[in-house]
Parts: sequence; structure tokens; C-alpha cells
Amino acid sequence: MRQRVEQYFRELGERIDREVEAFTVEWRQSEALAQIQIGDDFYVFIVFSWSDEEDCYVEFMIGDENAVVQTRHLDKLDAAVSIVKQAYQLARERFTCLRRPS
Repeated sequence: MRQRVEQYFRELGERIDREVEAFTVEWRQSEALAQIQIGDDFYVFIVFSWSDEEDCYVEFMIGDENAVVQTRHLDKLDAAVSIVKQAYQLARERFTCLRRPS
């Protein structure tokens, strides 16, 4: 599963390359945390976790390192939401475990 998640983040990075200042992924045993910088101290965070091919989830946060959106970041908020939407759409296309009803 890790290889599939690595490919997902590579493809996402290619899709949003022009919109971001930096894109890093930290790996743990069955979890990845992507930090996508789109402005000065403003990020989209994506947490992708899995236990196997059939059990996974993805979560998103927007803001500074504490996931707080400050007023100086409001001009980047639409870009952040766009990245979240693209990331979620791509994840649902690539991972059947995200297609199940909640």
C-alpha cells in the first residue's frame, strides 16, 4: 500500500506544482503526512492512513502549523480549498477503500 500512496502523492504534486511553494511527505509505518506550503506560513496538510488495502482514510487540514487560518492568509484560502478538492478526488479515483459510503 505504501507504494500506491507514494504514487498518489507524486501524481498530486505534479497536478498542483504551479500552485505550491513546497511539498514534503513524512512517512510513518502506515501513515503519511503531506505538508503543502502555499504561502508564508500557510499550508494544506494531508494525512493518509491505512491498515491494509481495504481500510484507509484521508484527512485534511488548512492553516499554519497549528491548522489556524489567520486573516493574512485569506487570500490563499481558495487555493487551499482547491488543492483539498483535487487531492480528495484523486484519492477516491486511486483507492477503492475511500469509495465506500461513510
